[in-house]
Amino acid sequence: MKRFAIWVLATLALVVAILSGLFVFSPTARLVMVIVIAAIFNSGPPPIAKGVITKEDWPHFAAASKKLTGVLQSQFPVGSTEGALKAILAGQGFRPADPVPSNCVPPGQQVPIGEVYHQCLTPEQEERRKRTLVYKWGGGVCMESISVMWSSDEHGDLTHVEGGYYGACL
Repeated sequence: MKRFAIWVLATLALVVAILSGLFVFSPTARLVMVIVIAAIFNSGPPPIAKGVITKEDWPHFAAASKKLTGVLQSQFPVGSTEGALKAILAGQGFRPADPVPSNCVPPGQQVPIGEVYHQCLTPEQEERRKRTLVYKWGGGVCMESISVMWSSDEHGDLTHVEGGYYGACL
């Protein structure tokens, strides 16, 4: 029995070593591992959207977004605190929207042909980005995401909340 346990542990150590080596030295293997891990740990919509966003909603993003907005507005009506919305959604796995890279190109500035670049956000767009939380799930070929955007008054009370559902495949 001890020999079998040692054999199993040695095999497990070998597999871990191989996967670690692939992760370090192979970008393709790294991508595959990230996709598999994301699919295992984040395979469906967040709790606030369970039963609201279904497989049937896949090609109908606008209609699904309206359903999601209805749920968000009922859970976070006008006058609710911005802090409560952020805390509840963060607890369900929502994260802030990614910032634009610092080497972005301001609107109207010429970019050399053939170069990949990001457009800088206007101050209004940056403020909107700061009031957006995003949840992504899926893996493999297709990814889905939910965005929650809101506005609030000077006291931190919600004046508007809206949801968006999107999906894309490679």
